[in-house]
Amino acid sequence: MIVEYAPEGGDAERYDVRKLLTSEAAAVGRALGMKWPEVKEALGDDDPEAMRAVAWVMRKRQDPQLRFSDFDPGVDEVSSLWDRKEIDSFVTEAFKVQGKDEERDVFMRILVRNAADQAHAEALIKEHADEAAALAAGEAPKEPSTVSPTSENSETSTSSSSLTSSTSDLPLSTP
Repeated sequence: MIVEYAPEGGDAERYDVRKLLTSEAAAVGRALGMKWPEVKEALGDDDPEAMRAVAWVMRKRQDPQLRFSDFDPGVDEVSSLWDRKEIDSFVTEAFKVQGKDEERDVFMRILVRNAADQAHAEALIKEHADEAAALAAGEAPKEPSTVSPTSENSETSTSSSSLTSSTSDLPLSTP
């Protein structure tokens, strides 16, 4: 999960939640009165307080005196995006579902829109679609290739919704 802080009139900053130190995760939890698993769930639900707390603790690296009460961005200035690992998992699971091509197409558009690295998401989707088409045509499966690395800093400021990795239901909308 990537938390993006995009202050009005300023440059967007992205914070990779996976890069939090345990002490920082504990500080986020204390600030919110939650345990870390609850914070992760709140992030997946686009909770603005959870996103605020992550952005705050990461900003403290440059400004150790920054207090949580002094960092209060606008609700539209913080958003969450899916990182590469989440995108890889969602795309793989989505292509395991049989007979729901229209729903999968809708999901893929949502997935790309909410990806921190949209180019990576698009390339991975194309790779899986090409493989599915080849299999449908009776061709032998290809060795999976590595999607070319792209920048984690692609421009986007949309918010994501919580997804499950269930292959039985594909989420069709975001808040």
